[in-house]
Amino acid sequence: MAKGQKRSNREPKKPKAAKPKAAATSKKKDPELRSLAQKFLETYNAAAVESHEDLSRIVQSGVGFALFEGGAVELSEEVAQSLSKLTDRAGALLGSKASNEKAIRELVQEQAQKFILQKPKLVDAVTDLIDRVFLEGNAEFEFLAPNYLIRFQEPIRAITIGRVRAIVTSDFAGEMAERVPGGRIQVTPKQGFSLQFRRDGVTIEMHPVSWVATVNAAEGNVEEESKWLIDLAVSFLRLHYKHEGPLFPAYGDVEPHPLRQSPIENVGVKFRGSSVSLGGAKVPPAYEVDQEIEAITLDATFRAKADLIFDPLPKSLAERVSQGLGWLTRGRQSEDRAERLLYFFTAIEALLSSDDKSAPVVQTIARHAAVVLSDDIVERIEVSGQLGKLYALRSALVHAGNRSVLWNSANLTQYLAERMFRCVLQKADLRSPHASFNEELKRASYGSPWRASAAASSGS
Repeated sequence: MAKGQKRSNREPKKPKAAKPKAAATSKKKDPELRSLAQKFLETYNAAAVESHEDLSRIVQSGVGFALFEGGAVELSEEVAQSLSKLTDRAGALLGSKASNEKAIRELVQEQAQKFILQKPKLVDAVTDLIDRVFLEGNAEFEFLAPNYLIRFQEPIRAITIGRVRAIVTSDFAGEMAERVPGGRIQVTPKQGFSLQFRRDGVTIEMHPVSWVATVNAAEGNVEEESKWLIDLAVSFLRLHYKHEGPLFPAYGDVEPHPLRQSPIENVGVKFRGSSVSLGGAKVPPAYEVDQEIEAITLDATFRAKADLIFDPLPKSLAERVSQGLGWLTRGRQSEDRAERLLYFFTAIEALLSSDDKSAPVVQTIARHAAVVLSDDIVERIEVSGQLGKLYALRSALVHAGNRSVLWNSANLTQYLAERMFRCVLQKADLRSPHASFNEELKRASYGSPWRASAAASSGS
């Protein structure tokens, strides 16, 4: 925090990443994983090079090898296959966020080299290898990045949305100064981003406003997972705006990438015969945060819903809302009309698709969307018809590669999708099973009002 700057008493504590789920413990005991880990350690150990003559032979033959402090290993086909099987199984158990295949391959080879040098009991080496893989896959990181999408109005200096913060960089610099005394890591507000390495540490020059996302993930996945959390946070914030300022991204606007500076001038020149049209300039859209928006983000209901969405229970409505919010942001970020429509329908399907394989997909989604958006029968029929026509464009795009999408169609899809999510956030119990939510909509689709659980009003 900047010198002399007092932290607001209203500012919530900085978010913490989700604790690794208890299921991870049982996954580490997976019999197939343990068997593959044992096989890999044994194969790797058997491939250890025992003499300089053997190493010379391997080098001359062109077979791959790995050198490490204290030894060398011939990377035979058997070693490669064993490594591949172990990596695939570990990745499947960890899941996409915690699994980075390149990092897993490097880590298990380090553990195998440790096994060769230290010669512990095989059963202990297997346990140690698996523990390290899961520990690194679920490590907690804070990801700092420039924030080009949020504009604070004085005196606002930070907002928190689930596990994402938007913060004035000088305030984060103060936090780092407290966390890492002695100036070893310094954060300095600057236009743009750069790293300045010093003898005694590093200076990070960062845009005056920053994102700080807290994530549990494999190190190689941190940037990707943090960007997704930021996208989720942006849509969640957007749907809580009551008044849209002049810079607010309107329907059809291309929303700037949250971590990259958008060009003010258009690139390219248009020729038509002897006439020429030059690029032009525009101010990129942004989300302005004033005291009204800050108050919304500090509200207990907002924060409770954000917590549910950022760390949802499996198969809950919150899990589907979380998935859809991220795709809404990806849709707004796209410059292509067809891509936008596809992303917005991905969000709609995340919210409304069911596990009932016997139900007609298009008709079900259209009917359920109409129920969410209105209790009026005539309006439901109109909305259902609109979505049916838009879904036909989506199907032609996905199945035939036909990108003949008008801007009006993409914008209408965005409008309907964002209205649906706003209604669900306001009315539904996010803790409820997604299957129960679908059942509510199914019953209401026969003509009755959609009566969402009353728990929604208490901060679901």
